[in-house]
Amino acid sequence: MTNDVNFDDPKHTFVIAEAGSNWKYGAFEEDLSQAKRLIKTAAKAGCDAVKFQTFRSETVYAPNAGKSDYLSESGYSKDINEIFDNLAMPYEMIPELAQFCKQEKIIFMSTPFSIVDAKHIDDFVPIHKISSYEINHVRLLEYLAKTNKPLLISTGASTYKQIDFAVDLVKKITRAKIGLMQCTAKYPCELESLNLSVIPKMISKYGLPVGLSDHSMDPVLSPVLAIGYGATFIEKHFTLDRSLPGPDHSFALSPDELDLMVSSIRKADNAKGTGNKEILDAEKELWKFATRSIQATKNIKKGDILQEGYNIDVLRPGNRTRGLDAAMLDNVNGKKSTKDYESGDGITEFE
Repeated sequence: MTNDVNFDDPKHTFVIAEAGSNWKYGAFEEDLSQAKRLIKTAAKAGCDAVKFQTFRSETVYAPNAGKSDYLSESGYSKDINEIFDNLAMPYEMIPELAQFCKQEKIIFMSTPFSIVDAKHIDDFVPIHKISSYEINHVRLLEYLAKTNKPLLISTGASTYKQIDFAVDLVKKITRAKIGLMQCTAKYPCELESLNLSVIPKMISKYGLPVGLSDHSMDPVLSPVLAIGYGATFIEKHFTLDRSLPGPDHSFALSPDELDLMVSSIRKADNAKGTGNKEILDAEKELWKFATRSIQATKNIKKGDILQEGYNIDVLRPGNRTRGLDAAMLDNVNGKKSTKDYESGDGITEFE
């Protein structure tokens, strides 16, 4: 993998391994080591990018914002401000992780939640990502658009009106590539809430590449089905150990599941083919052997009249000489043979 970002290639789905807050392990050096292990795991699985998040509590939530029911269910019963303070990645970690990603040949990404966050990551990422809950963050959208880097916009818990706002705002500022991500903002997300059939509708409406930010726990069904609907990039949370403490571990893929997801995506890429309806190389032998053509059912002399049901018929030629396509039967029937044929030969000439 390189820093060449292409999230609109129908032959190669762009896979983003979302590390989220799963780098958090203890003290700074422990966190750094855990983050590097996550990067290695994503690179080994064949992902195109690994993504972290860059935020500060004071620029995300209002003071004393209280507790989230979702996080409380995940074992995090503290106030959201305290949780964000604990999970905020130190800015000084970013350049080291970006350099480590270069070493591992995987693209480094991090989602910023404020302009200050974006300024700290901009020098180290070739592509930006807007979180679902930031889709109306006017100043952040403006700043990221002004970087003139590709921008992925996640659309969880939003409507077309909100997506229109974000896309229109960004397009007024930059001609850089924009991608939209279908997303259901639920962690984990049940399969019946994925709403994957909206993907082709979004592609048609916006004329932009669309991907899936997948919060389900299924490593195969949702990504592969999304690709079938036209998605060209997939984002999925992963962890080194689902039992570790933290809000993003419990619904994330294990390393083995991440491997399975990527291999399944690559198989889906191959299965899509060219999109042209044609006789494929894999079909040619049996096409020649088994597709019906006009064959002689008796020995025929030059000058004989070719008659369906008497000396010619529509048959599968097998290994005999293949005749004219069966669709030409009415053109051949009743015409004169211009050469001799043995029974079983394909009829290729008439007048």
